[in-house]
Amino acid sequence: MKRTVTAVIVTYNRLEKLKYTIDNSLQEDLEKIVVVNNNSNDGTKEYLDSFKSERLVVKHLDENIGGAGGFNVGIQLALEQENVDWIVCYDDDSYPKKGAISTFKGQSLDEISAVAAAVYLPNGAISVMNKVRFNPFKNMKIFIDTFLKRKSIYVSEESYKKETNISIDASTFVGFFVKASVVRTIGLPRKELFIYADDLIYTLEMTMQKHKLLFMPNVKFTHDCSTLIDEKDIYDPIWKVYYTYRNRIEMYRISSKWLYLPITFLKIPFWFNKNKFYVNKKLYKKLLFTAILDAFKRDFSKKLSDILMM
Repeated sequence: MKRTVTAVIVTYNRLEKLKYTIDNSLQEDLEKIVVVNNNSNDGTKEYLDSFKSERLVVKHLDENIGGAGGFNVGIQLALEQENVDWIVCYDDDSYPKKGAISTFKGQSLDEISAVAAAVYLPNGAISVMNKVRFNPFKNMKIFIDTFLKRKSIYVSEESYKKETNISIDASTFVGFFVKASVVRTIGLPRKELFIYADDLIYTLEMTMQKHKLLFMPNVKFTHDCSTLIDEKDIYDPIWKVYYTYRNRIEMYRISSKWLYLPITFLKIPFWFNKNKFYVNKKLYKKLLFTAILDAFKRDFSKKLSDILMM
């Protein structure tokens, strides 16, 4: 029986990039394309409503609930579609390279719960923010390799050039395929995380429950992203700092369990030192301090409007 794939795309005020993403998606072997509009005000609603294609399923939200909230809503909507076997997630500024979905459908996926594609920038370089990774706390060998032998937690660049599939522990939601039956078992991504690390947290929790996640270098996506400045850990606009570090600490808690406290305390001085890269150093420190405090309290209640008030 033919394997079906439904795409889930979350968008917010990136109409021109969304158009390119939709155009590329419609050319792929996707049964349905679910688009969640996070209350955009740049003409996205009118553009999406102009489509007559039965393959396109659109959900307009009354507020921006971030990528995490958008994927939560979008995946739930995908599960409600008829005969959905697999769901593939990606952002409004990313898209499958030509033939990527057909390549995925041609893979052997016995006992596989999820698949991560190889993600590239438009210039052909590997997208650093979408590099797939291992959990350094998975076992003692990986822990020693990571922290004593200084081995990277990321899959090597050589692995991107090969045709060999690799078992991994975590990936982002750009080019992330997940079996519908698995989502029904483990649940939806956590919408309260808003943006950043929601995908890594979801995939880490999945693999820690013994679900198998594969990196497939032959399945390729493009990500036309511009959040990070020079691919450094510096964020623009500055309000993204809050969600970055609050969710990063939560990711440490999940992946390393009790070790997350010493790890976080070791990281904090380095994070505060990054204020030198920001014009408004006082605001950066305030956002970072609030993020750390909320992470320790496991308080994920702040909305974007609350952060903007700062």
